Amino acid sequence: MKNVSLALLFCLFLTSCAGGYRETITQKSEKSFLKFTGTTAGASFTIDGSDMVTIDTGDFVYQVKPGKHEIKVYRANQVIVSRSVFVDSQATMEIEVP
Repeated sequence: MKNVSLALLFCLFLTSCAGGYRETITQKSEKSFLKFTGTTAGASFTIDGSDMVTIDTGDFVYQVKPGKHEIKVYRANQVIVSRSVFVDSQATMEIEVP
């Protein structure tokens, strides 16, 4: 009887310790941004040869996937900026428009 009581007490002790510690891993979402600054009026851009996007007035932020990108900024159908950039995850790359 004494052995059974000790075994039950030991089991109760083990089950009470199981839920006390939890470990989690939080992974940031894979988002990066391009921020167009400078004289953005009348400008538009392409990323990796995609469709042309018009830049709104003021500082303009555009979401991209992390990695290497080819950026071209146009004004009056002429390329005014052509850059190859690498954007880290959760980072913002600034593109100065002259």
